[in-house]
Amino acid sequence: MRFLYRPTVEERVALQERLTRVRQPAAVLELLAPILPVGFRPAGAVCRKYSVHPDRFVVRAQVRSAAGEQRDYALKVYADDFAERVWAYAQTLEPHVHALRDGLCLPIHHLPGERMLVFPWVEGRSVADIAASGVPALLRRTAALAATLHRLPVVPEPPTAAAMILDETRDRCRRLRERCPGAVPIVAPLLAELEEAASGLDPAAPAPVHGDLDAEQIVWTGERLVLVDLDMFGYTDPAYDVGHFLGQLERRGAPAHWLTTFRDAYVGAVSARNVAFYRSVTLVRKIHTVCRLEPSRWPAIVPRLASRALAALRDVASPVQVP
Repeated sequence: MRFLYRPTVEERVALQERLTRVRQPAAVLELLAPILPVGFRPAGAVCRKYSVHPDRFVVRAQVRSAAGEQRDYALKVYADDFAERVWAYAQTLEPHVHALRDGLCLPIHHLPGERMLVFPWVEGRSVADIAASGVPALLRRTAALAATLHRLPVVPEPPTAAAMILDETRDRCRRLRERCPGAVPIVAPLLAELEEAASGLDPAAPAPVHGDLDAEQIVWTGERLVLVDLDMFGYTDPAYDVGHFLGQLERRGAPAHWLTTFRDAYVGAVSARNVAFYRSVTLVRKIHTVCRLEPSRWPAIVPRLASRALAALRDVASPVQVP
């Protein structure tokens, strides 16, 4: 499981150069030529930056034909060769997910020299952006989709143990000392309780997980749910995905019944104790995210996240049963 990749200065510079190139229509048409449909004669392209991170970016490419047809693609470029791992994993998933009612957005092309994956563009709205009245039904479908992923007979990589996840969480908390020292007294007790709780987790068989399961990563097309972004895929306790999703709902201030809706709709063999643990892990990690991205607002946000993380840790001791 890849948690957080910090590219070198050279990789950042190269990534920026690729971004400049991939925003040029002529360059994109050249890159996409091998995958355009037979008979599709490209007449132009519009390339828009969609998201940029230190280790990757996504550009939306809208390619028009001379006949007025249009094909939309998401071009995802990495600072390192991680695209190769995502591509290999996608190939193992494809035979199992192509017939699902709801499913995953898998890459359709890999350009190793560009460190690029090409995806079909998924048009729709993320579940996080949909009006409250429509969310509960979509949360139930999301839970079913997650459970389906966890049951797939694939082994993408060696298992990630809870101790490894806790180590990565410790590392984020350590970085707070330089980035946001005022938050350290809030986080330190939580980290100590996480370490104690980790020793009492229930045994769990590993399963393929999304690794970043979140309402922002799930697109509703109007007909089906599509889970996007496999960058944090892994092989671990499926409670990790369930807890992460619940923690993300809490971080966004979702109503309590949304958490219950998702948890009750999930059909899979997960430990309620472990779900609560990973819910708390997610909230503690998001404290680091808030301090990094919203340095002026953390005093208003971090105490609430810490309170929710502590409540989740209480559930580790007295877990709410997961069906």
